[in-house]
Amino acid sequence: MNTTHDPLSETLHGWRVTPPPNPNFRQDVWSRIAKQSGVTWPTYLRTHMAAWSMAAVVVVGAAGFTGGALAKSQARADREAIVVTYLVDLDPRVQALLKP
Repeated sequence: MNTTHDPLSETLHGWRVTPPPNPNFRQDVWSRIAKQSGVTWPTYLRTHMAAWSMAAVVVVGAAGFTGGALAKSQARADREAIVVTYLVDLDPRVQALLKP
């Protein structure tokens, strides 16, 4: 068991904050809410332009990367089909191997 005397712990244990009540607290909260409710969509976009621009760049970049990967995959599949078709047309023995 810890029996050391710690004055900081005793001080913090007895410490209490009692701020004075603000008589206009409720009115201030409702005035801030009313001020924010008047914000239009273009105003919102103007104030948050950097965040929306970054989101658009990320989305366009991800779409470009995904589209490029899908295009490469499709091109590989098309190339394989073209090669098989060419070989079948060129050599009847390959045609015999490929037909079930």
